[in-house]
Amino acid sequence: MSSNDTVSVAISTTLDTIQATQSTPIQKQNFNKLLSYLRKIQIILPELTKCNIEDSETLKSAIHLLTKHISSTNTLALECTTKNKIYLLLNSKKIVTGLENHTKEISAALKLLPPLISNNGLSEEILALSNLMLEEKYRETSKELELNEKIELGIRERNLDKSYANNLLKSIADAVGISTEQTVLRQEYEDFKREMENINTLQAEQIVALLGKADILATVEEREKKYFSKRNSLGRQPLEPLQSFYCPITCEVMEDPVETPSGHSFERHAIEKWLSEGNDLCPITKTPLKVSGLRTNKTLRQSIEEWRDRNTMIFIGSMKSRIVSNDEEDVVASLGKLKDLCLERELHQEWMMMEDYLPVLVSLLATKNRKIRSHALVILRILATDHDERKENIAKTDNAIKLIVCSLARNIEESKLALHLLLVLSDNDMARNIIGNSQGCILLLVTISGSDDP
Repeated sequence: MSSNDTVSVAISTTLDTIQATQSTPIQKQNFNKLLSYLRKIQIILPELTKCNIEDSETLKSAIHLLTKHISSTNTLALECTTKNKIYLLLNSKKIVTGLENHTKEISAALKLLPPLISNNGLSEEILALSNLMLEEKYRETSKELELNEKIELGIRERNLDKSYANNLLKSIADAVGISTEQTVLRQEYEDFKREMENINTLQAEQIVALLGKADILATVEEREKKYFSKRNSLGRQPLEPLQSFYCPITCEVMEDPVETPSGHSFERHAIEKWLSEGNDLCPITKTPLKVSGLRTNKTLRQSIEEWRDRNTMIFIGSMKSRIVSNDEEDVVASLGKLKDLCLERELHQEWMMMEDYLPVLVSLLATKNRKIRSHALVILRILATDHDERKENIAKTDNAIKLIVCSLARNIEESKLALHLLLVLSDNDMARNIIGNSQGCILLLVTISGSDDP
């Protein structure tokens, strides 16, 4: 093969790589940098055939090496076009490293050409391009760095909160342009899972397991089946915390337990405060202790979280019957606890929905007790916020809109709570239509919402 034929192969390979680089769905900024270099190479290569170059093996070897490195870059670009988007995002660091390595290899191959051609102007142009490519730096985006840090945190801390996995998966979908519609997201996750199975490393298994905790991947029926299977196996009585759950300093159940080198666990903020106040000995063993010697007690924290989830599940499952009792003080107290649980974790809201709390909460709006009505309005608003399906379910519950509208005409505080709930519901088209069809006098009632209970 002549030198000109070798140049033709290089041109063809470069064009293929340009096309592949233009099609990558991720790392757009980095691939655009690479694309600008490939286009300059595309212009330079045909000029080689005009230099009356000798048909030397040295020149052919240099061009062949350049073609080889451009071809390797093409392989990377094609992988970034065909592989699963979630997989690509979580491997952004590896892709960035690959881009830098390929760019440097192409730069080194270009630098071999100037001594072999007679065109000084072209030689200088090639050398300048080679130097630019050698100095090029590619970087991950701030979003990619943030998401990978969250992945590492979830693995390191063994975060069992399903809402963490839900939010993480939604953020990943948003970053790579995937729909968060359940069937689409579930298919993308399954494709990602298959990609990771080929890697067969502990970290790959951990990432798959972390994202797999996301409830949004399961259907409502699957989540309900899992929930009731677990809830029905728990019994009816909450468990008392184990003695090991208590911090020796605060005497309260720990949130973030850390372990000392001697094996004793403390609430993180409590033991750090102890040490910051000039104490340099363990409160129990009296042995020297430094902040650097504290380690997160992951096993204990997981046990405490499982204990809390168990008791919360029992509480939510049993409380529905209690809030329809005649003891109004007990109902107010129970609703207050349910409200706090709703604010604490979205998972608790989902458990309440599975326990079919909506009809009970709506019925409480007809009671004469103002505190009960107010608590019910607040809980309904929390459940509806950012959840279209729940908004529709609330709006379709018997007498829901009618009773909420009635609260608009009561005391000023209750009317504000009712109006806020209606505004949240009205973000959904179906709920807004139901509101409009049910009452045409809402604005009139708002104007008299300063009146006290009738």
